[in-house]
Amino acid sequence: MALRTMLKAPLLLLGLLTEGLAQLAIPASIPWGFWALPENLTVVEGASVELRCGVSTPGSVVQWAKDGLLLGPDPRIPGFPRYRLEEDPARLGEFHLHIEACDLSDDVDYECQVGHSEIGPELVSPRVILSILGGQTLSNISANMNEGSQQKLFTVEATARCGN
Repeated sequence: MALRTMLKAPLLLLGLLTEGLAQLAIPASIPWGFWALPENLTVVEGASVELRCGVSTPGSVVQWAKDGLLLGPDPRIPGFPRYRLEEDPARLGEFHLHIEACDLSDDVDYECQVGHSEIGPELVSPRVILSILGGQTLSNISANMNEGSQQKLFTVEATARCGN
């Protein structure tokens, strides 16, 4: 009888753990340790953007990498005044990279990196690409007609510049 009681307790605990884990809605395509991944985005130059990252390992240090350069875990991201790491206090494990007034220097790849914690290994999200569409305008358009030609051949020169 004592043996039967000893076996029931671990099985009951295992049942509770698996039931609790079954209630987490994590898509199969998301790697272990993440519950939300950043996605490729395209924005117009000057717009703000948020790259999302949801981590399921509490107590981990999270930082973003921009084109392979680690930005660090400080929410203010030193050296990048338009960047900030936002944590959502209502949802544990959200670490979003917010970029204000995007410019062409932001048009690179990014990844969310999670440092080693007591309950899990280091993790790296798949790389995503932030594409910035520059404000392109045409200026200095001129046309030259070739005189004496019945076919009316002409050339057009145009200069494109990005930005304001």
